Amino acid sequence: MKMDKIINPYLKHEGYNCIGCSPNNPIGLHLDFYEDGDDIVSMWSPSQNYQGWLNTLHGGIIATLMDETAGWVITRKLQTTGVTSRLNIHYKKPVYTTDKLLTIRARIASKIRNYYTIQVELTNDKGELCDEADAIYYVQSQDKAKEIGFPGCKVEGE
Repeated sequence: MKMDKIINPYLKHEGYNCIGCSPNNPIGLHLDFYEDGDDIVSMWSPSQNYQGWLNTLHGGIIATLMDETAGWVITRKLQTTGVTSRLNIHYKKPVYTTDKLLTIRARIASKIRNYYTIQVELTNDKGELCDEADAIYYVQSQDKAKEIGFPGCKVEGE
């Protein structure tokens, strides 16, 4: 299945410097996102700069990767903005900074009023499931998101 690259709608916002997705943040993760059916996907290459223990990716970086990808589910799939209310991570096995490419995949699992649960998985370059999370987001209405400058979110070619 072909994945469509998501166009970052925040690039022209003054002061935009997200540690997860801003391409201009010198210490950021510089994540890009893709739409794959119901899923939002990001791929990221770790380095020694993000380790906790020797050659092991820091758990806080894993949390950031998972939270950021979950947030882009809200951005693209719901065409609005939201904030993380809770992030429940199950660290199943170590993720190594020597891995060539990690894949983070997220999708909507459920909704209760304005709260969405986003299911997130992180796999290593061997395709092994390393971490799982449920990210609970409080989601704003599309009107409220527009009021604060959210222009909508498209994929390339849309």
